Amino acid sequence: MTSFTRKNKAMPAVSLIFAMMMLVLAGCAGGSAGYLKHNRDLIADYRDKKLPENLNYYYTGRALLPYAVIGIDPAYTFKGKTWFKIESRDALYSKIENLSNLEPYHDMVYGKDILGPGDKPVGVWFSYYNTTGVVVDEAGKVVEVFNPYRPNSESGFRGGY
Repeated sequence: MTSFTRKNKAMPAVSLIFAMMMLVLAGCAGGSAGYLKHNRDLIADYRDKKLPENLNYYYTGRALLPYAVIGIDPAYTFKGKTWFKIESRDALYSKIENLSNLEPYHDMVYGKDILGPGDKPVGVWFSYYNTTGVVVDEAGKVVEVFNPYRPNSESGFRGGY
């Protein structure tokens, strides 16, 4: 087999990989990007019991030792299989106070804004975990935040799986 023949056989695979990368990039450009951004004021608001009242709050993890607590703008539909709604303000502050610290070498609770495309705020995040995966579908007004804890990993970080 000549090198010319090998190159021709490789072209469909390269073309397929290139096409898949373009689809992924097009999906990101379509308004489904989301991320967490550090916000020191959120921890102060938590301590002063002045967290935004207009958000719908959820936790993931155990009832008495949650891994994370989030607040989502009610203009968005929240999509999360492992998240549970927090029904009262007292329960909200209790959940944040009882956050589980399973992340090795982290000894502080992070307070972060959940941002969508164009840095648009869609919610807030509290956890000992520094980050997790976030998907914001701005067109459909849907937010998905992944559980940060993965028990089979060394650090427990889920990273958007």
